[in-house]
Amino acid sequence: MKVIFVSSEIVPFASTGGLGDVLAALPMALMEQEVEVIRFLPLYQSIDREKFGIRPCNYDIHIPLGNSWFHGTVWKNIWKGVTTIFIQSDAFFERPGIYGVPNHGYGDNFERFLFFQKAVVKLIDEWQLKPDIVHCNDWQAGLVPLLLYHGIDGNFRNGREKTLMTIHNLAHQGWAPAEKFYMTQLPESCYTMDTLEFYGEINMLKGGLVAASAINAVSPTYAEEVKTAEFGCRLNGVLYHRRNVLHGILNGIDYKRWNPETDTHIPANYSVNDLSGKAECKAALQKVCGFNVDPDIPLLGMISRMVPQKGIDLLFDAIQPIVESGAQLVILGTGDEHYEVACRNWAERWPENVCAWIEFSNTKAHRIEAGADIFLMPSEFEPCGQNQLYSMRYGTIPVVRAVGGLEDSVIDYSEKGGTGFKFREYSAEAFSQCLERALNIFKNSSRWKTLMKRAMRQDFSVTHMANDYITLYKKIITYNAEVD
Repeated sequence: MKVIFVSSEIVPFASTGGLGDVLAALPMALMEQEVEVIRFLPLYQSIDREKFGIRPCNYDIHIPLGNSWFHGTVWKNIWKGVTTIFIQSDAFFERPGIYGVPNHGYGDNFERFLFFQKAVVKLIDEWQLKPDIVHCNDWQAGLVPLLLYHGIDGNFRNGREKTLMTIHNLAHQGWAPAEKFYMTQLPESCYTMDTLEFYGEINMLKGGLVAASAINAVSPTYAEEVKTAEFGCRLNGVLYHRRNVLHGILNGIDYKRWNPETDTHIPANYSVNDLSGKAECKAALQKVCGFNVDPDIPLLGMISRMVPQKGIDLLFDAIQPIVESGAQLVILGTGDEHYEVACRNWAERWPENVCAWIEFSNTKAHRIEAGADIFLMPSEFEPCGQNQLYSMRYGTIPVVRAVGGLEDSVIDYSEKGGTGFKFREYSAEAFSQCLERALNIFKNSSRWKTLMKRAMRQDFSVTHMANDYITLYKKIITYNAEVD
């Protein structure tokens, strides 16, 4: 079986979140199951070509966007056994960032990723790659199913490749003005309410959702949620219509990167059978945060993009009770300015209880996962989430809202086999009550240690995820051209 992945992010080359992690881990796990994999990624300016050994293929491409043609070059890398093809363009990718500069997305992102997707289809043909599955990820690959079928330049291609459209976050859809439709060179029939047209504009993700052979969301619960008005981001009708080919597969994590027994980023290693290193990691984190070093003080961690989705708003009302309880809180992340300012203000107001690192740091992320007692994920919605999975492996107990992948991966302490604490209503009161439950259990060291060990024994490996995808790929290959 040959699978081609099309994505705008892949770790370690370029990433802003969970999408890049999945596109790193899943292809490698598939290759271990003897699936042939090729990945396509834009060659952004920020990618270090020398560091990663990305080499030119000495192959030029010319891609039409309407009546204009744009030049690109093709580059290649083999990283840990997986081949990645990079699409370079002076016009579209030789600029800072992936989607834009801080607090400002590029105005030509439609053109940038249309160029990328057309280049992928062109190379599939010119290099005779002949994939069994083209696996498209989020809106930046949403037009690939249509382009495979209709062609990239107005000449009918009649592609028969099977396609899978994965929803990593339905909130990001790739909207563009209707006036830009001509650039796609798709037939007029592709700009209707049944295809790309959406409230008078182009919606690239919708194109993938209606045209792909099958769709999947990154957790079973999220696959159900996106069919509802509450979580469907106005595409719930489209997804309900295609419910017979809509699946949910929980993301897995790479335990080679996230393992307290071998993690080189943390002060001391530890395991489920020897937790002494966990105490060292906590003490080191308390010290670097400027907190009192005390094993009996609960240390809370939060690593997040600072956007409304992540539930930062709930902290506005919960922060004072957290401080008054005597707990310590360390926050790591960047995002919307008013959230960043609020976190800095909390740290200045309560320096003995709150530490805010307004940055992205892989090392600090690992140290928080290892050093914290409790990890906070009060998300408004969460397609899958990965930090709760990392946290459990590190014996850091998650406090989460019961949505999406958080519902699927965390078992509430009140239930048999509990691994964390969950709340349902999106409110500061429900969040605070849930956290209070966790803090009360933390006071009982014996019960807490049992909970830690149970969480650490959970298995969310990428191998399970890969096996689920292989099963889905095989099912898709048997689909007829039109399944609804």
